[in-house]
Amino acid sequence: MIFYHVDVFSSKILSGNGLTVIFHEEDMSKDYMQAIAQEFKQFETIFLRQIEEKRFRARIFTVEEELDFAGHPILGAMAVIHEKLFAEERNITAVFELNNKSLQGESVKKEGYFQATMNQGTPAFLGTVEGESVNTFLQALNLTTDYLHPSLPMEVVSTGLPYLIVPLTSGLEKARISVGDFEEQLGKVQAKFVYLFDVDRMEGRTWDNGGASEDVATGSAAGPTGAYLYKWNIFNATDDITINQGGFVGRPSKIKVFADQSTGDIKVSGDVKIIAKGQLLI
Repeated sequence: MIFYHVDVFSSKILSGNGLTVIFHEEDMSKDYMQAIAQEFKQFETIFLRQIEEKRFRARIFTVEEELDFAGHPILGAMAVIHEKLFAEERNITAVFELNNKSLQGESVKKEGYFQATMNQGTPAFLGTVEGESVNTFLQALNLTTDYLHPSLPMEVVSTGLPYLIVPLTSGLEKARISVGDFEEQLGKVQAKFVYLFDVDRMEGRTWDNGGASEDVATGSAAGPTGAYLYKWNIFNATDDITINQGGFVGRPSKIKVFADQSTGDIKVSGDVKIIAKGQLLI
């Protein structure tokens, strides 16, 4: 099996969000894929099996679990498909068949890197958090109402994975997950993960639900955050949005979000730098 190591949401080496992309021809069990992902120890690993010329079955794993969808693995995979299979073409599109949906990606070859885009589809707004639940989440995140944006709600938004968007005006550097049952708390509001977002700085943070590992740049959160910002008129629907992330872990990244003007679908874009290629001898 051939694998690539790429940095997503950066055009420079050793920046952005690292990812392993693995090509395989035969079916593999979920447990086997999980073990390989644990071996690489990236925040996420994506497995690709080509089923048509530009259509791929894709499965995404963290070191802990399989995800039905994640953002930066799709963008990184899109660039690797371009490099490995269609290197002579300047622009390509491909379709990814995920566990619960299919989505289309695009890649444009730049000077020394790729610019990849994915269509995350129509956003779903799953409800706001109100009353005492606001304080419960803030306490779990080591924050108080002093840091919360005064006119924007906490809201669960999904473009594939449901995120609890927590809008802040300050305090992002103080935030951390400080309780052991945070995943259970999120489940009560139909969220899978949390995304803290400083509206003034246009900067976000998120972690695994145990708080042990901070993600560098989160495409699956950028889509819901962009949809949230459009909904609450922080940006016009015709505006491009740039989200900053990764500065707190020394891997500054930029994620571009924009809305398709004909469909309303949310698209997420980022630069991808390929830095390594190898072979799994298993």
